[in-house]
Amino acid sequence: MGIRTGEMEKNSILFLTNAYPDFETSYHGIFIKKMASFLQKEGYQISIVTPKIYKESHWFEEQDEMQVYRFPFFSGNRLLIEYRKIPYLRMIFYYLTGFILTVYVLVKKGCDLIHVHWAIPTGLIGVWVASFLKKPLIVTIHGSDLRMAMESSGLLRKVFLYVCRKANHLNCVSEVQKKEVEKLGITQGKISAIPMGVDEAFLDVGENRKEERNKQAITIFSNRNLLPNYNVSLLIDAIPKILREEPKIRLIIAGAGEERENLEKQVKRLKVSPFVQFLGQVPHQEMRYLLAQSDIYVSTSFSDGTSVSLLEAMGAGVFPVVSDIPANREWIVNGKNGFLIPVDEEGHLANRIIQVIRNQALLKTSRERNLFIIREKAIWPVNIRKVKELYTELLKT
Repeated sequence: MGIRTGEMEKNSILFLTNAYPDFETSYHGIFIKKMASFLQKEGYQISIVTPKIYKESHWFEEQDEMQVYRFPFFSGNRLLIEYRKIPYLRMIFYYLTGFILTVYVLVKKGCDLIHVHWAIPTGLIGVWVASFLKKPLIVTIHGSDLRMAMESSGLLRKVFLYVCRKANHLNCVSEVQKKEVEKLGITQGKISAIPMGVDEAFLDVGENRKEERNKQAITIFSNRNLLPNYNVSLLIDAIPKILREEPKIRLIIAGAGEERENLEKQVKRLKVSPFVQFLGQVPHQEMRYLLAQSDIYVSTSFSDGTSVSLLEAMGAGVFPVVSDIPANREWIVNGKNGFLIPVDEEGHLANRIIQVIRNQALLKTSRERNLFIIREKAIWPVNIRKVKELYTELLKT
């Protein structure tokens, strides 16, 4: 179906995503909602299909003129990422109900194109529905799906490759991911690299940040999920050494997950409780206010895609100290606009944070660099324009 001038409002897109905000205060998959909202404002009609994870989530709701449909899934009130092993029996039901609801919504709304987020697990549903109803299919690879495929030599890798080969187009959220997918033998011409975006409100925080701040303590901030992959324990282990050199600090941890109890015990064991605050899950709309109060952003994850929280911190003028992993190297030049640190050396992490605290010139120059990078490469209007170009090409076929 082609796009004709003046008829953009008739193009209906189905988002099929494994992650989407489950209730009003949830930021689980918040960047998917942001993308959908921007595309809706650009004249597309967006419908969302996603699994129902929590009891308090609605089966159906309307948000900003977008309709959200949730299919049943015996999740045990847990995200898939929280399972230690693949719940195969639950996933059979996931795929069955997901396929049925996706077909129903696509037919009901007359969707012209399917945009899947995560090749695993929702990508497989997208391939089946696209084949069944003869619709073009875009699959966005976010990172965890690629990681699972790379670490597996069996079923997950086969599913990932099957989805990638069947999709009309693949989008990776970083150039690093794009190269990894190409190494797996996927045709280069069908892969783009468009990251998720940053709200311009975060850049307002960065631009309005004062050079000299009269404050009682330097604030170190982490907002990664409290799950094993995010390795938050490394940051907590670094706090005693930082305090010995720079006693006027505080650590704010804004995140939720199964590791919280262990991390709280670790804080008590290290006797740093007065300097560490756990906020739990914070609504995304409050994140820029927390970043405005912060000086140093830390992410110690073992693996990642392009981290939206990193991009938001860069835009807000918060100095990033992050894992030395491929996805972060795409955005951070060590010692220029942030620091890259090993994922297993708390002493190295502590030294870098101390170095940042004592180097106001580095804080200033990095802030200027990061504001430029985010404005040029990562704000939503820039990336939505690229997504629209993809849609235009696929809707012509």
